Amino acid sequence: MATIYDVAELAGVSAKTVSRVVNEDKAVKASTRGIVLDAMGRLGFRPNAQARQLRLGPGSSSIGILLEDPAGGYQGRFHHALLMACMEAGKFLTVELYLPGQSLNEVERFLANSEVKSLVLLPPLCDYGPLKTFLKAQGIRCVLISPMTPDSHYPSIAIDDRVAARNVTDYLLSLGHTRIAHITGHPDHAATLLRRQGYQEAFDAIGLPRPPKAYVAEGMFNFRSGIAAAETLLNLPERPTAIFASNDEMAAAACAVGHKMGLNIPQDLAVVGFDDAPISSAVWPALTTVRQPYLEMARRALQLFGDANEAVRFNEVQMRHVLQHEIIERETTLQIETPLAAPREAVRR
Repeated sequence: MATIYDVAELAGVSAKTVSRVVNEDKAVKASTRGIVLDAMGRLGFRPNAQARQLRLGPGSSSIGILLEDPAGGYQGRFHHALLMACMEAGKFLTVELYLPGQSLNEVERFLANSEVKSLVLLPPLCDYGPLKTFLKAQGIRCVLISPMTPDSHYPSIAIDDRVAARNVTDYLLSLGHTRIAHITGHPDHAATLLRRQGYQEAFDAIGLPRPPKAYVAEGMFNFRSGIAAAETLLNLPERPTAIFASNDEMAAAACAVGHKMGLNIPQDLAVVGFDDAPISSAVWPALTTVRQPYLEMARRALQLFGDANEAVRFNEVQMRHVLQHEIIERETTLQIETPLAAPREAVRR
């Protein structure tokens, strides 16, 4: 059965233009309308429930997302997953760039132009108070992804970053590493604190002293900060034999520094990242990392929005949906000694 996407491809127009023709939008040029109608006839296309839904207007079938760093591995990966989920659900995704501290007038303009009523907020925007206060006043329904603190107005979706980080550290301990360093993330992200806590708790659990403060280097979730942090760590008098970085870009940076210093990875230095961003499988050697269930998170967000015409509900407690992570073993880790701690069952979920 032909879809509006088939019609759009044959006619050489967008799916939105096809929907406008179906809905008899007078703004469509007569010539364009003729081309679309001809394509519909050739394919035997008949308007269906999805087309009728589009008559309600852009906001009824659109999901919005505000991105701070579209080129970043985590945000880029989630953006792609949300596109896929929207395609499956017959919805459209509307994207806008927004930086914390930017004028809320820009958000107001975006909402007015797009007529979006449902927004997905990623870190750190999911914790940006002025933005959320504004959205609540506008009656915009939101799903928060990995927020630092619960919000009584909006549900949230996340993995357990603390448990995931503990699993990663357990995993490195099981390979025989005890000198495990950690590169933290941006201080405004909840994941930064949680991943550091999980890293430290893994040592507590088996009765080993926590690594010295010098083994924790600050990063900012980008490649450049990863370079600086790795250089600091790998020039310590007692060099770590493993680095757990809070995201894949910084882990890739740690590998680059290791290569520059003549270290063999993973024989001399094991490296583990987080997020399973595209860079994790693009660099050499490919990164061992933590995979977040991006597509499942995106699908769950759409389920939480439910009926697009339903009014936003304010509850005393909004549910936090915690999904499972998975450690993906690639080429930057290797068994070096008899394990000090058996890997936890959750390590290879």
